[in-house]
Amino acid sequence: MKRRVALLPRAATWIIAGTVLSSCATERIGGPLIVEVDATNATTVLANVNENAQRCWFRTGERAFRQFAVIPELDTRIGSPRLLVVERGKSAGLPKLVIEANGNPVRITTYGPLANTAISGRINDDVLAWSAGRDSC
Repeated sequence: MKRRVALLPRAATWIIAGTVLSSCATERIGGPLIVEVDATNATTVLANVNENAQRCWFRTGERAFRQFAVIPELDTRIGSPRLLVVERGKSAGLPKLVIEANGNPVRITTYGPLANTAISGRINDDVLAWSAGRDSC
């Protein structure tokens, strides 16, 4: 009986340690994003991010993005191409998130109030994947 009692705390320790380690491995990193991607055309990269954001975030009616819309500004004659995430119905208001790309290799930067919320980890994951060419949601 003493042997069983001694094993239970040890087993509980391994279960807790495994849970802690697995939660760290799946935690999304949030905040503003600055990343260089293996691409040479910023407009092409952002066009892919825009297409996937429209399909995966907005057309699906996903709860986290229902109150927002994306305005693409991909015309590079004006400056760096960027995507503006704004409140739905308030396209003239200040953006809640800016996703900007420039340079060769392409450097992607995100900033704005949404970059400091709980959803920023999801946004960063998706922007990283889509800028690398992945098309899945």
